[in-house]
Amino acid sequence: MPRRSAGVVSYLPPLSRAWIVALFVGGSCGAAVGQDLPDPGRPDPGAGQAVAVGAFNAAPGGACFQCHGQDGEGDAAAAFPRLSGQSYGYLVKSLKDYASGARQNEIMSPIAEALSEQEMRDVSAYYAGLEAEVAPLQPAADAEALQYGAALAAIGSAELGIQGCLNCHGPDGAGLGHTYPYLAGQHATYTEAQLRAWQEGTRTGDPLGIMAEIAVRMTEREIAAVAAYYARLPPYTDGTAEEPGQ
Repeated sequence: MPRRSAGVVSYLPPLSRAWIVALFVGGSCGAAVGQDLPDPGRPDPGAGQAVAVGAFNAAPGGACFQCHGQDGEGDAAAAFPRLSGQSYGYLVKSLKDYASGARQNEIMSPIAEALSEQEMRDVSAYYAGLEAEVAPLQPAADAEALQYGAALAAIGSAELGIQGCLNCHGPDGAGLGHTYPYLAGQHATYTEAQLRAWQEGTRTGDPLGIMAEIAVRMTEREIAAVAAYYARLPPYTDGTAEEPGQ
């Protein structure tokens, strides 16, 4: 299976001073890879499956599979993300962000707060180890919009001052290391919702604040186009549930 790899920087937008400094120190997104990784501890995917079906001390109705599916397929209609094959480190970081308030969601926040750090590692390992199935057929989309989304993913927009998504999320939306998630095959409704969350400040905690600065430069046209494009790419999975360094 393909491995996550860094894309070639195709356009450098006029982002914050911190972002620019990071670029010259070690390369924009590459400098952030390896930051904010899970605490050391061996995850147990079997125990994670128990968490996924609700066998833990969380609020009633907190079983992961009810929204994300037993196989991590998510739910496009409800904007619940696909989790199967997602980066283990990214999943753990997301749960910690929900628990801390860096990410705000009325469903996920109380569930994450109820999980221990070990349970976060375990359930993340369970979903990271699942192989993503081919996404069902997507609804019809405007060809011009998809082409625009592909261009944004590849080279960004000089006019809007945003870089190409592949610089951090990898070629074909495969993700980058344990920091940047895959986007390929992710439900467009979820991707759109997250870009709006970055815009509104209800989601924070990304390395160097890159996503917030990019999202605020996007209009609804860019959000819809790039989300539709990535939703139509084959889902990515590396089939592992390893922690960084293992």
